[in-house]
Amino acid sequence: MALTMAALALNACARTDVYARLGDKLFTPDQAEIVDAVDWENVEVFQIDIRQNEFRPAIIHLFLGEPYIMVVENRDDRSHFLYAPDFFKTVAIRKIVTEKEEVSDVNLLGLVLKPGEVKEVHFVPVRDGWYDFEDGFGPGIFFTGLVVTPFSRGNRNGVVGAFVVEE
Repeated sequence: MALTMAALALNACARTDVYARLGDKLFTPDQAEIVDAVDWENVEVFQIDIRQNEFRPAIIHLFLGEPYIMVVENRDDRSHFLYAPDFFKTVAIRKIVTEKEEVSDVNLLGLVLKPGEVKEVHFVPVRDGWYDFEDGFGPGIFFTGLVVTPFSRGNRNGVVGAFVVEE
């Protein structure tokens, strides 16, 4: 019980992206090799805008093995959390770029975006499928195992979307 309460308190204070350990077996193995094997000169860039509590576009079509740069911009006046753990577990991440830093060698679970903030994720999808994402910012995301509960905002407000990865 005390550990759960501590996790809730930490999460309430957290306003940064949520990462998992690089060696976590739930994520794509050999990400560096996958990222190095693609041609980043011909990368496709796409944008997701968060505006009026909606992701636009809400459905993103991608192709297996192709490199992408996802640019996410929060155009609302409050923070949002693009929470997509199932999707991020099936991609090889090259880097995450913010206005203040560039992060590599991480596994990602979700991006926190303050009002007006823009972030980029450079990645390669390695498994096909349909992967939902939501505005999951709230007390339902715990650092102990990263479990989603009904308290996540996306479940309550319907702020959702999907990544569709095709062969």
